[in-house]
Amino acid sequence: MSTLHTNEPNALRLFMTEDIYILNQQPVSSEKVFIAEKTVMPEMPVAIPVPDSAAIKKPKEFSYLGENNKYFLILIDDPKNSEINSLHKETLLKIMSAKGLELRDLAILNLDQFPGTNITELKEFFSCSKLVLFGIKPQRIELPDSSSNKVENHANVTFFSTFSIDEMINDVTKKKEFWAIMKEF
Repeated sequence: MSTLHTNEPNALRLFMTEDIYILNQQPVSSEKVFIAEKTVMPEMPVAIPVPDSAAIKKPKEFSYLGENNKYFLILIDDPKNSEINSLHKETLLKIMSAKGLELRDLAILNLDQFPGTNITELKEFFSCSKLVLFGIKPQRIELPDSSSNKVENHANVTFFSTFSIDEMINDVTKKKEFWAIMKEF
């Protein structure tokens, strides 16, 4: 078999398919390589502690109404029902529809069913950016004290505490006071 010799660029492209780079470097003597190899430290294995399964804190789970599509959390306090009674639900949904929100946009949680809950757990589970507390003092979920119907911000959550739904159903002035804040919220 004979060897092929060519200097033609098109032919060389067909035969040589890998990239070839020419570097302007001085050759390294074997003595320097040997010294460099001697100074390299071997890798030491690192022990990473594995936490005990009992020590791993699982996030709190909540059962709630709505789909939380707009990260808008509504907290109520209803010791008689597991979620929310039908009259309160109807009233609340009318208020929210006037604001352009539907049940799928909200998360409605009965805080009475989850004692000891704090804002950190709520934020972790719901990722809420807005929070309304109906008849619940902010300190109950470890929020700073706030006057009624005053918008506050804490830990990237805009919130306000207002009257209970029962109070608003029975008192038109409380309902108007609440709506003045809610329509801009």
